[in-house]
Amino acid sequence: MEAINTLFTNLLNLGLTVAVSVAGFFLMWGAFIYMSAAGSPRQAEQGKSAMFHAVAGLALVLSARVVAGMIQTALGAGG
Repeated sequence: MEAINTLFTNLLNLGLTVAVSVAGFFLMWGAFIYMSAAGSPRQAEQGKSAMFHAVAGLALVLSARVVAGMIQTALGAGG
């Protein structure tokens, strides 16, 4: 059981690392699009949308990590 718990924890940590990296990339990409809009409202809106979606996706992944930790604790597998 301990090996499964360790594997589960490692996979969660790997997923969180990947999600933070991807969210950071899309946040920078959205900021680049927004800053290079040069007065184009459509391009500025695309940049704002990309930044919002990056932060929302990161919040979703972080909340999923919290829920997974709560489930691990409820099952008595640690956290």
